[in-house]
Amino acid sequence: MSEINIKFMADDTLETLRANIRSTTQKIIDNPDDSDWINNETVNDTYVTKKYKIEDFDLEIPNDENDKETDIKNSIKLYESLKHLPNYVLADERFWLWLMFDKTYKTCQILMPIKDAESSVFKDHWLFSGGNRRGIFFGVLSRCYFRVAMTVDETLADPYELSKFVIKFPERFRVYSWRAISSQKHIMLGILKAEKAVVDKYGEEREVRSIYKELVKDISKLGSVKLIDAMSEQEIQEFVYKKYCERLDILIEDENKRKYIKALNFMEKRTLSNLQKATDIFQSLENYEDSQEQLNICNKIIKELSKPKKRKLFSRLRN
Repeated sequence: MSEINIKFMADDTLETLRANIRSTTQKIIDNPDDSDWINNETVNDTYVTKKYKIEDFDLEIPNDENDKETDIKNSIKLYESLKHLPNYVLADERFWLWLMFDKTYKTCQILMPIKDAESSVFKDHWLFSGGNRRGIFFGVLSRCYFRVAMTVDETLADPYELSKFVIKFPERFRVYSWRAISSQKHIMLGILKAEKAVVDKYGEEREVRSIYKELVKDISKLGSVKLIDAMSEQEIQEFVYKKYCERLDILIEDENKRKYIKALNFMEKRTLSNLQKATDIFQSLENYEDSQEQLNICNKIIKELSKPKKRKLFSRLRN
């Protein structure tokens, strides 16, 4: 594709949108495929052309808001297309509004659907209503770029390995994005490499959303006693890996304990259906406590209960 000049949404157009959020939201709903309507919002030009140039690009249209594969492709494409731009451009909502309305309009609507005119999606995720930092990581399109920019690692065989890891389950990164540490790339790489190592070790089925909020607290406590900015990526990785494993082991222990007690309760009822439920739970617990022993007891009782009952024969007394 050829080069194009980037643009910013004009200030008067932006102010018009801000002043008419509800009607703008409705216009987006009414015009899902074509954004030409925005050119009628003011008498002036909708966009202002800037001196910086980029290779023209197109994004794929996702199947729906949960289409992670297309999200990954588009986020990487966006990063590769825009990474040479200065930071002040990438931090300006007017730049992202040009992209969202003029180049990626339909994609943005699928990424984060606007259900009705009362929706806050336009206000919260198209405009930088919460300020620049929040806007960058909350914006429909800008967050796609920065999730890659803050996670790409050229030292890896696949430089986008951590980017894909984050996009697949954004909570792995989102909880840090509101904090100052997200501006320190070596810190973020250390955190994410630790997270990925733990997820690879325990499996995605053990991943718990709430644990990332606890990890943020652990890192904040670390920052209160050490100059975290001066720590190496490896030191950060080792710290987070240890804390993540500790917290996950506690959650797993609690879960196993609840399941074990539940299985014992089923076992006490001594009916075939409840004993089978207990058996299923003890099998899933593998070697937790004496689960194997309890499983053997369950199977023995099931075997006894499954035996055909012997009929007692009574002879009639005859006179």
